[in-house]
Amino acid sequence: MQQSKPKFFYGWVVVLGCLCVQAAAVGIIGNTLSVFIVPCCADLGVARGTFTLYSSFGMLGGLFMGPLWGEFFKNHRFKPYMIIGCCIIGMCMFSYSRATSVYHFYIIATIKGIFAGMLTGVPIARILSNWFIEKRGTAMGIALAGSGLAGSIMTPIVAATVEASGWRSGFVQLAIVFFLITVPVITFLIKEKPEDMGLKPLGWETVALQETESEKPTVKVSGMTRAQALKSKTYWCYVLALFLTSACGMGVQNNIIGHLVSSGFDSAYAARVFSLSMLILVPGKILVGRLYDTIGIKFTTVFLATGLSISAVLLSFAKRTPLPMIFAVIFGFANAIQTMQMPYITGRIFGDREYTRVYGVCQPFVSMGSAIGVPLSASVYDWAHSYVPGFLTIAVGGVLIMFLMLNALKSSPVELKKFDEINDAKASEAAQA
Repeated sequence: MQQSKPKFFYGWVVVLGCLCVQAAAVGIIGNTLSVFIVPCCADLGVARGTFTLYSSFGMLGGLFMGPLWGEFFKNHRFKPYMIIGCCIIGMCMFSYSRATSVYHFYIIATIKGIFAGMLTGVPIARILSNWFIEKRGTAMGIALAGSGLAGSIMTPIVAATVEASGWRSGFVQLAIVFFLITVPVITFLIKEKPEDMGLKPLGWETVALQETESEKPTVKVSGMTRAQALKSKTYWCYVLALFLTSACGMGVQNNIIGHLVSSGFDSAYAARVFSLSMLILVPGKILVGRLYDTIGIKFTTVFLATGLSISAVLLSFAKRTPLPMIFAVIFGFANAIQTMQMPYITGRIFGDREYTRVYGVCQPFVSMGSAIGVPLSASVYDWAHSYVPGFLTIAVGGVLIMFLMLNALKSSPVELKKFDEINDAKASEAAQA
């Protein structure tokens, strides 16, 4: 007897919970940090390239821990460790407010980077994959849109706090808001698996099923092992694309305000431009998720990589209004590639057989890209007194991202097999109708 569908699918509540966690962990903690670059550099007496190295230390912590978290979560539940991660990351944000040296930032950021994998990355991607077979891209797009939403709301608020009370008060504000969002949401809203509530993932009945007379239908798990992935051309093209995506995206994102202020715009206008890019990121991620589900990964990748290149060129020559606002709109959409690419495409090209383990050996390349991209762009400014050479290099990087990702998709046996299975299922349904 076929299981009747509930009127409301609880997976969408899980999506809301993941949206809130992503909003706090990335939008509040990560996407507002550009506000602090200028005042912290002035107060601590360091160059921008030297100060922004603290983000590299954080990313390096994540780089070394990425494979370990992937292995760890293969045999452990997520929620208890997500809450522990919330406490550690929140305390790190508060600790920034007590820093008196740039080296304090380096130490705190390293600790934060080590434990960030307990909260985001593998946990969010795996939980959403557990709940959604169909509409997975849409679900991830909605959930990951939280970072842009929180960034657009909190950036002007934190900028005003920093302007009125100093950068230390800004970090305290971020820590408090982070705690108030994450702990209650993880505790009460997020359920790790539909089976925990006696449910099935969305779309379980329309994809490849294994059915015997004595057993109920179960979702077929297939794909590459981690060892197989590491030996494949698909993996190396994919992780190089991830590295460049993170380096280019963060290289632009974290230097928007600094570039506009250096170009003669006041800090309030620069914060509004950044806030607009984060606001556009919200519908941008939802749209990207929908595009992944409907027109496919290839077209969506070309669309996003091209947008990233165009936005970097626009920002380079944004000397007068309204060019910065036009940049913000294009970059807001294109920047969805940073957070949407890995959670969605990893499962598509490597499968679900060892998802957390494969995800874990992909994550370090994202961390490495951020670790290099942010300080390198700032160092270009220190050297050339302009961000333009760095931004134009990023525009070229967008083309390389497109080339590498298309090659990864072309060489993926899992993606090709899944494409054929979906088409066969649709043909079978049409014949029965």
